[in-house]
Amino acid sequence: MKKIFEFVTALVMTVFWGAFCTAGYGGEEWPTFRGGVSRTGEVTSQTAQAQYRARGGVVWETYVQQPIQSSPALSDGIVYFGSDDGGFYAVSAASGEALWTFHTENWISSSPAVSGETVLFGAYDGKLYALDKRSGNLKWQYTTHNSVASSPAVEGKYVYFGGLDGSVYCVDISTGWQKWTYNAGREVFGSPAVSGGTVYIGNHDGKMMAVDASTGKLKWRAIVGGPITACPAVSNGMLYFGSWDGKLYTAEIKHQAVIRNFDSGGSIESSPLVADGRVYFGNIKGTLYAIDAATGKAAWKVETGARIASSPALSDGVIYFGNDNGSIYAVDAQSGAVLWKSDTGGAVATAPAIAPNGIYVTAMDGALRYIK
Repeated sequence: MKKIFEFVTALVMTVFWGAFCTAGYGGEEWPTFRGGVSRTGEVTSQTAQAQYRARGGVVWETYVQQPIQSSPALSDGIVYFGSDDGGFYAVSAASGEALWTFHTENWISSSPAVSGETVLFGAYDGKLYALDKRSGNLKWQYTTHNSVASSPAVEGKYVYFGGLDGSVYCVDISTGWQKWTYNAGREVFGSPAVSGGTVYIGNHDGKMMAVDASTGKLKWRAIVGGPITACPAVSNGMLYFGSWDGKLYTAEIKHQAVIRNFDSGGSIESSPLVADGRVYFGNIKGTLYAIDAATGKAAWKVETGARIASSPALSDGVIYFGNDNGSIYAVDAQSGAVLWKSDTGGAVATAPAIAPNGIYVTAMDGALRYIK
């Protein structure tokens, strides 16, 4: 079902909220970019009972006025995302109907993070916004010195994100007050992973930094051969990240050093998926790779014919991602077999949000699609 309408701020009566948002929806969460702050991109134990294999059918699609480069987040039956039109949207996960819209002063590529009753995101007007997740009312805003493309990560009382002013920020989620900033030296387009009291984030100068989450002091860093604009992933004591130099790097956190790399032959803008002993990622040449996490050797690859900036996500042994041809793929994680491909009207540069009964995907044609 295709829905085309102008989003307007909606006043939704509290008595109807739960029934409207959750009808036909299983109630599980994908509250932040890559599903959690370790950014592995897989369904966690919290949502394991909700694992589901989408079959490729579009249940509904709903459109905004401009392209969407913001990956969706899912919480309490509501899907949140931003758009190049400067709007930040909340829609019903069950129906795609508009709940409310919040307008910023520039476009939004940052993917939202939901924590408690707050949803947070950055915008190219240089601000990080905190809104009430049910009403869309502004709680606070924090102003940086340049645009914010980074997708925030919430851990405990604080939210972490990067800015194009070359800074990494830690801000109190309740008040919007700054706790610390770290000077990364160059633009930070990418999003942080947070694990074990450390914030991991890359910059445009090819530096992957490990910053103390409490103090903002640098613990260690790795320098590679190209900009790092994708988000790293942390799993089993290892840090995985890609670079524009075409390589997927593995760093051992205990020893604070890169121990191997895999050369994909094309710039990597896709954040890695880490699950079941493998690392999955795409590159600008349109190849999705599966790499053995222990050895760094390729297990398989899938050629799609167009750039993959979309970050893959996994549920029930199936990997979901998109490419610049506007195709959404479902691939068997073990074998690399393409299970299905759904063609849409716009490039998919975003990461899917995994739901109990399907996936949510945004695209450059201005659409949010619910696929089962």
